[in-house]
Amino acid sequence: MSIDDLWYTQSMNYWNEYVQIADKKYPRFFSAPLDGYTDSPFRQLVREFSPENLLYSEMRHVAALVNDPQRRSFRFEDVERPLQFQMTTNGLDFVEEAVDLILAHNVSGIDLNIACPAKNVVKSLSGSAVMANPELLKEILTLLRTKLSIPLTVKMRAGFKEKNALDIVRLVEDCGVDAVAVHPRLQTERFSGEPDYSLVAEMKKVVSIPLLYSGEIHSFTDAQAVYERTGVDGFLIGRGMWGKPWKLAELDVHSRGKVFEISSQQIYETAVKHFDFLLQFYEKEGLYIFRKHLSFYVADFEGASSLRQTLITSESIDEVKVGLKRIIRS
Repeated sequence: MSIDDLWYTQSMNYWNEYVQIADKKYPRFFSAPLDGYTDSPFRQLVREFSPENLLYSEMRHVAALVNDPQRRSFRFEDVERPLQFQMTTNGLDFVEEAVDLILAHNVSGIDLNIACPAKNVVKSLSGSAVMANPELLKEILTLLRTKLSIPLTVKMRAGFKEKNALDIVRLVEDCGVDAVAVHPRLQTERFSGEPDYSLVAEMKKVVSIPLLYSGEIHSFTDAQAVYERTGVDGFLIGRGMWGKPWKLAELDVHSRGKVFEISSQQIYETAVKHFDFLLQFYEKEGLYIFRKHLSFYVADFEGASSLRQTLITSESIDEVKVGLKRIIRS
């Protein structure tokens, strides 16, 4: 067997294998948490295409979980499992109470977000700001690990204002975390600039727990290129799923060297089902929430601009559904 043949065989074996996080195994592509997008209606839709992949909830601060008497963050369906519940915090207050609430809803694991770059989040010293305070991070993770028998994961960045991901990922592993996902940019870079692939490769070398990559994976070609440069164990797909709840299934199929096909009729039916799920979940507010998803569903079709403008200003549920039929190609 030539070196090229050996590399190809090893690569195919990689894509056909699962990622093991503690005692659980998942396909290599995960649905990343995106506030306002990956809510329960969206996750239900993703699950119709991807029955095994691990999905993440939207990020919620522990204080918000504890102080919301309506428990809105816990409105999800059984079909959404396996589901990793993502939380963030800026201290130890409310952590134990929040964990008790989360565990009562039979999730697959808990993820601590120390990656979010949003101004309102870091202003409260949560999200990626926690990366600048390793002592606090150690206290949080130690408390979480003592409370949890289910998998504990962390989502992080290259750093807050300065890159310290190598130190943080070692700390995370030492605290008993079962897997870590990294978006290799600083908080100050948000989602712009070149991701630091060399940093990810170094992180992969210094820990033995699974390392997942997050950021700008829109196609299998993207994932393959990142794997070849970093050796990561899996991928969180975020914005690449906007208007494409079938994206995880598409990536899984492409990773096995097969062709993924979805017709304009199926896209239309998926968009309408998404709309219906939103209406069921949010009632009349679902019409307005669907508008941000609608733009992505119609983006690749003839006359998308005028159709989008018409539908996002419509106050009629029936008009939106009829208008969506225009994306069906004959």
